[in-house]
Amino acid sequence: MKFVLHEIKLWFLQEDIEPISYTFLPNKVNVITGDATTGKTSFWSIIDYCFLSGRVMIANTINDNIMWYGVRFTLDNEEIMIIRKSPSKGAVSSDVFYSNEGFPVKPSSNIEIAELKSILDNKFGITDSLRFPYGKELGKTSFNLSYRHFLLFNALTETIIGAPETYFDTTFFGKEEYDNALSHIFELVIGVNDMENIKAKERLDIIEKELQKISTQEKKNQNKIKNFEKSVIQLVDKCKKNNFIDYEQIFESSDDALFYIEDVISNIKKVATNSKLFSEIDSLKRTQTEILAQISSINRYKREYDTYKRNLKKSADSLQPIEFLHKNLSDQLVDSYETNAFIESLSASLVEIKNSLPKKAIEPIKVTGDIKDLQKQLEIIDKRVHHLNEINKNYQKAGEKFIVLGEIKFSYEQILKMPGIKPIDTINLNRLNEEKGSLMKVPKENEHIKRSMKILLNESIQRNYNLLKSLPAYKNSRTEFNELEMILQLYPEGEMFPLNNVGSKSNYMFMHLCVFLGLHEHMINAGQIHVPQFLFIDQPSIPYYSGGEEKGNDDKTKLIDAFSLLNSFVENIIMNKHNDFQIFMVEHASKDYWIDNELQHFHTVDEFINGKGLIPKNIFKS
Repeated sequence: MKFVLHEIKLWFLQEDIEPISYTFLPNKVNVITGDATTGKTSFWSIIDYCFLSGRVMIANTINDNIMWYGVRFTLDNEEIMIIRKSPSKGAVSSDVFYSNEGFPVKPSSNIEIAELKSILDNKFGITDSLRFPYGKELGKTSFNLSYRHFLLFNALTETIIGAPETYFDTTFFGKEEYDNALSHIFELVIGVNDMENIKAKERLDIIEKELQKISTQEKKNQNKIKNFEKSVIQLVDKCKKNNFIDYEQIFESSDDALFYIEDVISNIKKVATNSKLFSEIDSLKRTQTEILAQISSINRYKREYDTYKRNLKKSADSLQPIEFLHKNLSDQLVDSYETNAFIESLSASLVEIKNSLPKKAIEPIKVTGDIKDLQKQLEIIDKRVHHLNEINKNYQKAGEKFIVLGEIKFSYEQILKMPGIKPIDTINLNRLNEEKGSLMKVPKENEHIKRSMKILLNESIQRNYNLLKSLPAYKNSRTEFNELEMILQLYPEGEMFPLNNVGSKSNYMFMHLCVFLGLHEHMINAGQIHVPQFLFIDQPSIPYYSGGEEKGNDDKTKLIDAFSLLNSFVENIIMNKHNDFQIFMVEHASKDYWIDNELQHFHTVDEFINGKGLIPKNIFKS
């Protein structure tokens, strides 16, 4: 992405002091050189702050003297001014000025930070096509991409320039967030559409979860069907066991069985009719018992009556001597009143008994006729009971039958209440499987692109490495950037494994320069649009600087080698790539290094020497 930093401007708290501007040239290595503790390193913090950082990384000694910080730059041929009020009490300010028409005389806030961030996102190429690689209907990626994440590739800070294992200063921006961002966007900036890959993986995860839900639902449906069929089979068996369904009855489906059982239950009145037979049998048996009791009573009466008659005859026989005495021996009996009265009484009794014996006794009931009638009734009852028992010989007692029928009805109702089967959306299932097949190709396609881009990146890094003269011990080594560890590794000629340690801080400084220069060269080759074609470098001379003015000849040679590398890089971009690139470097070394060695692409912006610094002396004194 074409980017040129034109100006950094500072407005002081003291209104009577004129603002200070530092101007920069395109296609140059713009250098601010000078002594230590003059505020050189704060330039990157000021740039970052104006690009709406949420952290205060500018020294308090500077903030305490500044009212506003401003940057003017061109982004893809559009000139932009951003001014931000100085932090207060350690907190960033929300007062921001944005314009395309130059710096104002007196800044004032005219835009919200959220709105300006949205504008910058758009200008850095973070559009909906990047946020929503598969369309808004499928949502954006879980990684919340911001233009600020790309600034990781624009700063080779003092903290990391000589570090063995750190090539990108995520700590400066916010370590946890930017470590995570780095793993995502590195492939994006080297030309692999990683956001599409990320979204593809995220979408695949969602699809897998959806397919798993469908699979789980299908298993639930199968279990429901099995439980349903099992319950129906058990109910049919119970009906057969209790003679509601014939044992030979076969059903083609569970639904057919339920229809049949429903019919059995709906015909409960017919079953109730059968139950009346049991009630009739009980009633007939009670009547049978009553008739048998009556017949028994009549028979007992007849027996008693016959006994009475026999006893009466015996009494008559016992009185026969009285008649004999009265006819034949009356003259011999004592002729007295008492005797005659007794004899006459006995004779009268005998006559009465004789007269009674031939007569039929008057029965209090029609015994013979009643017995015959009762016996006929009993015979009819016996036949009816026998008939009913024949009809119902296979049935249980009525109470037990209704209990079983109630259980069957309850089980039938429970089956009907069983959770219904949730139908599978086969159209959605087919769509998900089709989308899954399509998305699974993305990582494979990206893997091919990724391999190609890594080769090209390493070629760009190697090209810059081959220009160095200060690493004779590692001459002809092969460079390879390890994207898993985000470090550059050196493979000595003929060796299969990289070096674990390349020695001094100076060596690592050169390797860092090769990585950043190679990366930007590769991004220009790949037509990358998100990272500005700009690089801030903080003091390559750190490995050699000892606090004094003089450095050893070897150190000077290495430093000139580093500067020459930067000069040749700009030359290559301008002359061979027909493109643009700008470097902003703060340095301890004097401008003589690039002037004496005719590094034509170097430009001295300012020198912080002889007491001069980012904040003028007179302000500090006051």
